[in-house]
Amino acid sequence: MICASAKFIRHVGEDVQHIDGHFTSHPQHVSSGRDYDIDQLRSKLDVAVDNFNARGSGFNIDIVTDFTVVLTLFRPLSGSSYIPTPPSIVKKHAVVNVQNRDLYCFRWSILSCLYPAKHHPYRVSNYTKYENILNFEGINFSVQVKDISKFEKQNPDISVNVISLDPDKNKDKTAFCIEYLSPERQHPHHVNLLLLSDTNTAHYVWIKHFSRLLGDRTDHNTAYVCNSCLNVFSSQRILNEHTPYCLQHPAQQTSYPSPHDCKLTFKDQDKQHPLKFYLVSDFESFLVPATSRE
Repeated sequence: MICASAKFIRHVGEDVQHIDGHFTSHPQHVSSGRDYDIDQLRSKLDVAVDNFNARGSGFNIDIVTDFTVVLTLFRPLSGSSYIPTPPSIVKKHAVVNVQNRDLYCFRWSILSCLYPAKHHPYRVSNYTKYENILNFEGINFSVQVKDISKFEKQNPDISVNVISLDPDKNKDKTAFCIEYLSPERQHPHHVNLLLLSDTNTAHYVWIKHFSRLLGDRTDHNTAYVCNSCLNVFSSQRILNEHTPYCLQHPAQQTSYPSPHDCKLTFKDQDKQHPLKFYLVSDFESFLVPATSRE
């Protein structure tokens, strides 16, 4: 992100007017596979300066007084070695967590879906004979979320969605966050993954039963989950009707407030309407004129 300050000047008759301007750019994600977009920065700053000049015509930049580049180091999401499944998820019997001791948990989680093991599905030994079937050319391990689209292009029969646990104030229910929503919706094999994490590492696991994982969001016996917004529906028909409209928008999710923080209060009694009034919300009601009442 760029933070810049400049002095603007304009001549009004024999007088010279000065004014300060301050501008910031939107942050950009820079990595080994993505360079800084200097053209985007230049365009954003040009628009900001034009908008600033619109408030007082005739101003021109005299001197740039400050130009600061803000760099923030972050740890990208990627899967690595084994992390135990949280107890709140274990009891749902919804995921298969392969207990790998290497950096290939993404590979093992995909294979656990494509080649389900009848016994001890958490053992890596069930999937080693299939490990060369998938194409990981040019993809580093551990696999980052941003590399999944490349994996899908190199494996055109497979599409992948990734969600993660989302810290939430409501401790009664487990909250989730959408990390990656695959645009390859027509691939024959679709894999839903859950990305677990702790202070040291992260770990992909296969979501075997998506409806079980998110089913506690509804009172219905069977849940049908939308991959794009994680909302739960009572039937496949309703989900099918919802999906085309939901896919018109980017991946999104609904956050519900904690039961302790969802109350509305009104204290400004002095701002109430000074006159008495009668409000009718039901437009199908028939009101008897007051003059005709006995």
